[in-house]
Amino acid sequence: MKVLLVITKSEIGGAQVFVLKLAKSLKKLGVDVHVAAGEGNFLFNELPKYDIPHFYLNSLKRDISIFNALYFIFDLFKLLKKNDFDIVHLNSTNTLLGTLSARLLKRRPKIIFTFHGLSLLDKNYKSNPILKLLSKFYFKLLIRLIDKSIFVSQLNFNEAKEYKLVDTGEIIYNGLCESELSFLAREDAIKFFSTKCNLDLSNFFLIGSVGRLSYPKNYEFLILNYIKIKKAIPESKVIIIGDGPNFNLYQKMIKKLGIENDFFLVGAIKNSYKYIKAFDVFTLPSCYEGLSISLIEAIFAEIPILASDVGGNREIVNDNYDQLYQLDNIEEYISKLIKIKNNKSQYQKYNANMKNRFSLKDMADKYYSVYQNILIK
Repeated sequence: MKVLLVITKSEIGGAQVFVLKLAKSLKKLGVDVHVAAGEGNFLFNELPKYDIPHFYLNSLKRDISIFNALYFIFDLFKLLKKNDFDIVHLNSTNTLLGTLSARLLKRRPKIIFTFHGLSLLDKNYKSNPILKLLSKFYFKLLIRLIDKSIFVSQLNFNEAKEYKLVDTGEIIYNGLCESELSFLAREDAIKFFSTKCNLDLSNFFLIGSVGRLSYPKNYEFLILNYIKIKKAIPESKVIIIGDGPNFNLYQKMIKKLGIENDFFLVGAIKNSYKYIKAFDVFTLPSCYEGLSISLIEAIFAEIPILASDVGGNREIVNDNYDQLYQLDNIEEYISKLIKIKNNKSQYQKYNANMKNRFSLKDMADKYYSVYQNILIK
């Protein structure tokens, strides 16, 4: 079985971590797995360590451009024609155009598409109605051409059916392997961030997050409301791990509010999960999500979570509403933050029991089974 995993960018992010872990797991199962991606270093640095062949597609961009779309269709067609894959597994909205590339081949590979969220179609995505309508048309047109739709959360699957994008699909949760996760002890992780922030953080209540500094992650919610958070919990500090297009904007916002000594953007950190035991609470204020890898890492780190009640976040905490808050509701956020602070061990124990729901082995086995079944049809 020869499989190609395709994703828009190779930069570090949840979907890229998913592709890397799936590729490694499939290889262990005997699959001849390859990866194709656009710009970025993360995947292209990691894949050679596991002898997984990879292809850089300059045509893959995270933008809306007819020129790039046509370029990608042609670029992927050449790659597919040359390599004769059995299955092409697409993993981001822009890659969905790859269905057209496959249709141009005499020997057409089977096509799988994993919805890692609904992007512009998500009810919380603030966008021009015309753009949403075009996005819906784009999905409806191309989804008809694939052989199998996979969703990472039940909520996304339900919404896709409401939009009449799909009639059927399969839900496969993202997974991690506990033996591959080497978390730093809390004290050591706090020392690491103390050095990064040039401040001894050992006696503070640390609210932390890992994510791309861009619109979907909604970190401006934390920045703009931090003064209210500090008033409720004076010893609180916030640490955000990640980089992205809004880094400079957020730095300016932090400076304007005068919270530079309380709110820290520490940039991208390799294997960032290692350090999250430093956090008293792992927070994720996203506008929309699929199934967040970083939240699952927090589950495995056995730390409390406080996340916006969007996408698959509710499924990650198994409907534990103490660890969820209504999107952009700062009063509820602070109320639940205080409750978690006062009952931290309770949520640590609860999250420790959630690990087996997000097994990497289960995830890989289910995808392997999907591959086998569609090749039989």
